[in-house]
Amino acid sequence: MAPQAACVHEGGGVERRAAHHERERQRRQREAAGGTTEPAAEEAMDVEAVSAADVLAGVEESGPNYALPTAREGQRERRERLRVDETAKQAGHTIVETGTHVEILGEQGLWWPATIAGREEDVDGRLVHEVEYDGHQGEQYWHMLDDEQWRRATAMPTPADGTNVAASTEGEESGG
Repeated sequence: MAPQAACVHEGGGVERRAAHHERERQRRQREAAGGTTEPAAEEAMDVEAVSAADVLAGVEESGPNYALPTAREGQRERRERLRVDETAKQAGHTIVETGTHVEILGEQGLWWPATIAGREEDVDGRLVHEVEYDGHQGEQYWHMLDDEQWRRATAMPTPADGTNVAASTEGEESGG
């Protein structure tokens, strides 16, 4: 069995790193063949010198180019999740997939952007969703979405002030 990676690389840096590895592989091949180690003229034109400050500014803007891997769902957890989902479906409860970005209408009449972090069966048999509100990472709240007014949302580009803006997709709302 192959070892589990500590993180999974993603984003624009992955393509740049892959291109760098390809150039290095070609350079080693030229060197092994006894040729020059200098890149061909057209290859040299593809390389762009960038200052470290520009690289760091790009990382700060877009975030790191890696993500921690998610743990694989075990058979027992999967069966329990499917059982809970089927029970909720038969009872007509709202089921929203984990990771879905939503907006929940608060008491102040404002839509609060959030992400569904999980779901489980409550003591009374109703389905409750674990919600993590944007800007409040690490703080989970439990909602019965059947009793709330909510809608699916899609993230919009981040404005200059650094706040996250969400916009309604289809205007889906629960009956609550």
